[in-house]
Amino acid sequence: MQSLIESFGIDWKLLVSQVFNFLVIFGVITFLVSKPLAKSVAERRKKIKEGLDKSEEADKRLKGVSILEKETLKKAETEAMKVILSAEEKAKKEESKILKEAEEKSRLVKEKAMEEIAEAREHSMQSAEQEIASLAKEILVKAVKVSPAAVDEALITRVSKETMRQRGGR
Repeated sequence: MQSLIESFGIDWKLLVSQVFNFLVIFGVITFLVSKPLAKSVAERRKKIKEGLDKSEEADKRLKGVSILEKETLKKAETEAMKVILSAEEKAKKEESKILKEAEEKSRLVKEKAMEEIAEAREHSMQSAEQEIASLAKEILVKAVKVSPAAVDEALITRVSKETMRQRGGR
């Protein structure tokens, strides 16, 4: 082997020093560069994995929120329909109530008008009776040619009532 080393021109001292240098540099690179680099790569992989996991979790939550949103919208539509139907029912009841109140007011106004008409008729009748009594008194005065002071009030009333009965009897 010695001849082989000599034929290639290898100096064993130089070879040993180069192997030693190589091992030192290899050790330095391993401890100062390779391990921190491997640690950094491992941390980066861990962060990437966490990011992917969080992304998957966010996708799941987004799907859940989407489903929840659809359910909430469906509930809101149902509630809105209930509110609308309730409002329509209340409006119909209120309309019925207002119509009943209007009918009652109309009936009361009609009754009041009928009462006022009856009162006016009664007043007209009393005025007519007074006028008839006055006319009867004048007629009696002229017919009997008696002084107006002598005509008895009871006689005037009786004549006016008889006259009214005769007119009412027709």
